[in-house]
Amino acid sequence: MATKFSNKVVDWLIVNGTVKAEDRQIYLYGLQQGLMMILNIITTVIIGFCFSMVWQSIIFMVAYIPLRSFAGGYHARTQLKCYILSIMLTVVVLIMIKSIPATDIPIIALTGIASGIIAWLSPMEDSNKPLDEVELKVYRKRARLILIIEICIIAISLLSKLYTMALTIAISLFALSVMLILGGLAHLTRRFMKEHSHY
Repeated sequence: MATKFSNKVVDWLIVNGTVKAEDRQIYLYGLQQGLMMILNIITTVIIGFCFSMVWQSIIFMVAYIPLRSFAGGYHARTQLKCYILSIMLTVVVLIMIKSIPATDIPIIALTGIASGIIAWLSPMEDSNKPLDEVELKVYRKRARLILIIEICIIAISLLSKLYTMALTIAISLFALSVMLILGGLAHLTRRFMKEHSHY
């Protein structure tokens, strides 16, 4: 549905002279991504409401989305699969927030493990959108800057005894680190299949 709507909007913009026909794919991709992000945000808040964890779901999005944008990680092949994966991830994150004790040791451990993985693996480029050398450097710097900011927020939250806030951000980092690992495994699998496809 999002694809059909996006096509109609972009076609209308081209007919009205707002968008050049040769730029159609660029605007179509941007509109589809924007619509999917809005849908994911609305869905995440609804899931948070169902769990009685609305503010935790919002903090998760605020911590996860900017870092995910530059760090990358696993991407599903279709928008529907991506949407389903986002729902599953949100549910798992909220269950983890409820299940893991909001104390210093689990928060510090999650933050340390996740931060190491993110700093090491990011940016994990998508096979559909490879990055050139300049983009890799820019994305790496931005991902690490956002990571440092979020680590500082976790530290301030711990010092201020805002343990649930700190735990939520720590789990958001951990969720992203898992997506980076999955992305790396998917990349290795595709490369292995490609190298051995001629046998």
